[in-house]
Amino acid sequence: MTPTRFHAWSRTALLAAAGFAASSCGNGTVTFGNGDGDNDGNATVTVKGNLDNVSPVTSREVVVFVYDIDSNDNSDRCTCPPNPSCSTQGKADVLASGETEFTLTGLFAGPLGVVFLLDNSGNYADGQIDPGDPIAVLDDVDCQLDDVGGNLTVTLKDVDIAFSPAPADVCAATKDDCMVDNPPAAGRARADQITLAKTTTGN
Repeated sequence: MTPTRFHAWSRTALLAAAGFAASSCGNGTVTFGNGDGDNDGNATVTVKGNLDNVSPVTSREVVVFVYDIDSNDNSDRCTCPPNPSCSTQGKADVLASGETEFTLTGLFAGPLGVVFLLDNSGNYADGQIDPGDPIAVLDDVDCQLDDVGGNLTVTLKDVDIAFSPAPADVCAATKDDCMVDNPPAAGRARADQITLAKTTTGN
């Protein structure tokens, strides 16, 4: 089967494509949208936040992927989660040049993984993670994304990003690299604060 691709020229285009996104894992595609529907019931999760410092400084689009991690995934996700982009469900949001805020709704409760993609420039933007693309995997300093309950809003405040085509496997070296007092390692991202709160109308 030919992998599904889409061009993420804007957030509108992304959402109009029903949230399809692609990854470099397995067959090369990840279908977002959480299966048969948008999973927008009362027990879902919202993830929102803003970017602070992005390296390298760029005018290109940044794509935010939030992955629903399989509950049977026994990988060590604290405090330096591995790259979750082999997961098969989740949501994506495209930040056009100059935009810093993102919101993704209708995610399943449970473990979540976040990846930021520095997309290709101009008409070459494709909204998907290809081998060698600059990405950054979000650190989970206090293990707050390891098991997120339903009907919660996760806020990622002031995310610093160090894009790299070869994200550092900092867990294999030392988890000190994922502590809040250190800048994010190459290919990692770090929120100044991650908070979880009950979702209310308007979140």
